[in-house]
Amino acid sequence: MSTQPDLSANIAEMVDQLIASRSISQQQYQELSAAVLADGTVDEHERRQINRLFDAIQTGQVKIVY
Repeated sequence: MSTQPDLSANIAEMVDQLIASRSISQQQYQELSAAVLADGTVDEHERRQINRLFDAIQTGQVKIVY
């Protein structure tokens, strides 16, 4: 699919922005989830980006805001 590199870059940008802002809201979580699942699969690059965000949440670098 020709949009795959664009989706992966977009996901990486989203994760970078979330880590830089040090927070993630429910809406941002839903937007990230939709972007990751847009093509129906989760490739290795997307998995690495998700893990970066989860690691940042677990270490307290990113807070979940409600």
